[in-house]
Amino acid sequence: MRQRSWVLQQQDETVVRALCTRLGVAEVTARLLVNRGLDNPDRATRFLSKSIDALQDPFLIPDMAAAVERIRLALARGERMTIFGDYDVDGVTATAILHRHLSGLGGRVDYYIPNRNEEGYGLSAAAVERIAAGGTGLLITVDSGITAIEEVAHAARLGMDTIVTDHHECQERLPSAVAVVNPKRPDCRLPFKELAGVGVVFKLICALEGRGRLQDCIDRYVELTAFGTIADVMPLTCENRILVALGINRMAQTQNPGLRALMRCAGIESRRITAGSVGFTLAPRVNAVGRIGCADQAVELFLTGDASKAEQIALALCRANSARQEEEDKILRHALQSLEADPDFGRHKIIVLAEENWHHGIIGIVASRLSDLYHRPSIMVSFDEGGVGKGSGRSVAGFNLHAALEHCSAHLVRFGGHALAAGLTIQKEQFPAFKACLIAYADKQLSDEALLPRLRIDCEIDPADITLETVTDIAYLEPYGMGNPAPLFLCRSLTIVDCCPLSGDKHLRLTLRRGEIEFTAFLFGRSSAMFPFGPGEQIDICCNLDVNTFRGVHSAQVVVKDLRECTGQAARRAQDAALYAQLREGCATGELAARAMPSKSDFVAVYRLFLKEGSMTLREACRRLAAGERGPMEYCRLRVCLDVLEEMGIFKNDLTGERLVVKAQKIQGKVDLNNSQILQNLRKIAVGE
Repeated sequence: MRQRSWVLQQQDETVVRALCTRLGVAEVTARLLVNRGLDNPDRATRFLSKSIDALQDPFLIPDMAAAVERIRLALARGERMTIFGDYDVDGVTATAILHRHLSGLGGRVDYYIPNRNEEGYGLSAAAVERIAAGGTGLLITVDSGITAIEEVAHAARLGMDTIVTDHHECQERLPSAVAVVNPKRPDCRLPFKELAGVGVVFKLICALEGRGRLQDCIDRYVELTAFGTIADVMPLTCENRILVALGINRMAQTQNPGLRALMRCAGIESRRITAGSVGFTLAPRVNAVGRIGCADQAVELFLTGDASKAEQIALALCRANSARQEEEDKILRHALQSLEADPDFGRHKIIVLAEENWHHGIIGIVASRLSDLYHRPSIMVSFDEGGVGKGSGRSVAGFNLHAALEHCSAHLVRFGGHALAAGLTIQKEQFPAFKACLIAYADKQLSDEALLPRLRIDCEIDPADITLETVTDIAYLEPYGMGNPAPLFLCRSLTIVDCCPLSGDKHLRLTLRRGEIEFTAFLFGRSSAMFPFGPGEQIDICCNLDVNTFRGVHSAQVVVKDLRECTGQAARRAQDAALYAQLREGCATGELAARAMPSKSDFVAVYRLFLKEGSMTLREACRRLAAGERGPMEYCRLRVCLDVLEEMGIFKNDLTGERLVVKAQKIQGKVDLNNSQILQNLRKIAVGE
């Protein structure tokens, strides 16, 4: 894992003051708006208002009118319709809301979700044949279908019309369907094109109902639309921002038994619902059943009106998620071992791994974790016994993974996806050539600078401003997610007062202080063994601010995202090391000698520490020897203690770099440290002799 660089964004102070005056927001909120390109008061007002009036006409998407006309014809004829969905949250929620709406209009509606492990992604000839055999006259794809050219043609030969609704990247040729409803089409006039698959279906429902019934569509479907949009990591700007904000607001009072049961089983029913809790707590449970089981359960969860049945399905989804986590950890360990054993790892700008029988439904998550760890695109491929590989990839900002696969498409059976996430099918014999092609493309397209992990910090904040009022004010910018990240703040020169392990040492609670202000911060996913600082040391932190509710009391909560040693403390350590060097060279002043003179208690503490531990870095020793308000023992004083103890035959010191190995020596009788020549010389210099 590479050290992340911190980039502190700057704002025009005149613009900040103007936003504060015009909008009546706090200064910190104004800075956040400027960082998001909302430096115009009118544009910022529209962003903050989240009004449904900003939702665009669905008929601006090509073929929308044709899709509406064909669905109305099917309803009038009593024709059987089948919704072909996908096994992720986006596909599941899209399937659920369209099924509910068409059924509510009196339609004869089925749905079909492919089995991820047996059928793979997208429309297949076998699925088309099964659907046709059931008497379907109109096939409607959701969150899929844009590349299913042969499959749509096969459906036509079997007597079915097809409507494609999708949001994935289009290829040059489109399926010959009755309608291809996709905002990514080059001829789309919709201003905002980054809708999720469920967002496209929501637009279709709005088109069926007409503009006058927009509020009714929102009331009935916005929660699941928001759920799918968040889970598919779509940009939470423009229309997505409005739909997600409205959906999250309604989730706490949702009337959907399945969503209510899922929230309860996931333990968030009574908490404040955010895009983060939806994306990181609810979404994995729905995705899990599609990854290792059958996603039909997830669709049924959102369609059922039976609270008892919803509870049973929600519990099953939670169990599936636990099994998914175990499998994910196993594959990740295997992937990391493969990378460590690869002598070429680190030379290239993309990770490409393949193995027999990795779980197809899990490798995408592991690819995402590898991209997070190493900050580079990652693709993982799992081959079955027949030599067919299914792959899944995740990318980083600045590298279009879909374009990369298109460049290497001569080696692929099929592929599809987005700039940041994509899937593929490949024959085993083509993998070496594909890997070489992809590595060469990535090495050429990605600059070294693009691979440097960066934290873009919104602004610096004073501990005095870490208040519930501040958190409440910046909450106007929610929901946070892709395109509108949670604000990241810098807080400098904080002294560690205490560090307490939580949840079996999986997380840490830090007590931090600057001046007279003391506050608590949480560091998740970091054990005490992974935390290189201790009480008395000073750090800078990058953090998010949130609301913490405990026993009905609300307060500001600080969540640390990254930290490092305070610049001032690092400089002082370097200066202290230089002073020790002066001492050894005989260039010490009286002031330095007095500062470096250890007390009896210092010798006792150093002796006991190294007698017990035997080996540690000098920095760790300084930290462990911290005492009360004095803070860490100074490096110079520690080195003098160690030198004297070695001079007097008590210790044998072996220092390699910063790590010291100490061996206690056998001694006869008591040793009077006053006989140390080092101490005697120090005393003479200190008194000016």
